[in-house]
Amino acid sequence: MIYRPIREKSIGTLKSSLDKLIKSTGYDEISLSSLSTSDYSKLSELTDVLIEEYASKNIGISLPSLRLDNFTMEIAEKIQQVRKSGLTFAPEAGTQRMRDVINKGVSEEDLKNATTKAFEMGWHSVKLYFMIGLPTERYEDLDGIKDLAYNVIDTYREVHGGKLSRKFGVTVSTSTFVPKPFTPFQWHPQDTGDVVREKQQYLVKALKNRDIRYNYHDSKTSLMEAVVSRGDRRIGKVIYDAFKAGAKFDGWSEYFNLDIWTEAMEKNGLDISWYAHRERSYDEVFAWDHIDVGVSKKFLIVENDKAKEDVVTPDCRQRCNSCGINTTDLGRGLC
Repeated sequence: MIYRPIREKSIGTLKSSLDKLIKSTGYDEISLSSLSTSDYSKLSELTDVLIEEYASKNIGISLPSLRLDNFTMEIAEKIQQVRKSGLTFAPEAGTQRMRDVINKGVSEEDLKNATTKAFEMGWHSVKLYFMIGLPTERYEDLDGIKDLAYNVIDTYREVHGGKLSRKFGVTVSTSTFVPKPFTPFQWHPQDTGDVVREKQQYLVKALKNRDIRYNYHDSKTSLMEAVVSRGDRRIGKVIYDAFKAGAKFDGWSEYFNLDIWTEAMEKNGLDISWYAHRERSYDEVFAWDHIDVGVSKKFLIVENDKAKEDVVTPDCRQRCNSCGINTTDLGRGLC
């Protein structure tokens, strides 16, 4: 919500940034990364420019986190000209009901079409990204993750005459849902660590197949992300105390130590569960309510209620949904 209204960098701006990065780092692959890379309206044109500039230098292009509903043969053909990088698709949730709850308007048919195209063009492996612990999630939604993974195996067989190549593989990756401010789910609790680990182990068993690799993110780091994300001024002191106690580079699991953060919370008289695991009411005043991001709290409440009813809100590029974003000097109104 805080990124509204939609804005896109020009191809010239992106090209200039990439030139500097390539010269200063020496990397041999460019990753065009965003929440949904293939939503960029000039993606096809951008890939043309980058291939023309960097293909002769053997610098490849990677497009992670592709939306299933707009993956095109044209883009796939372009990015494999230098080398075949990995393909990651993001169904986000295992069932259509759950995808409707989080407003991801993609279907199983979209996944089928996208993976069929990929396998026909010579890819032998794909990665599927999901979130677990989403609001209203049920175990049938976890079963849906398993079903989608096995559907990909079936699709590969269909493309290759019933056979599976030794190169074939499906990687399923899950991260734990973290409620964030200025979103329709800012009122929802995060699953407790025990529940998250139970769901992860459920998927470990469900996805036990030699052609499927299952990766999941550490629930402890997601817990502290939930605390900091919806923290108030008191969490600032916690962060400083944790830093003094040795918390550094905590984005890397090998450096993260939950005990340091737990002790810092206790030192400041704060409860982790109060920040991460409780349901908020619509009447609660949040620590960030005084910050104006342009999207109204009323709109977020409406969207939260719609999510509970499995109702999808159209993309604002298709239709204005009156979120309240301020795009003129006249105050609130339609985009």
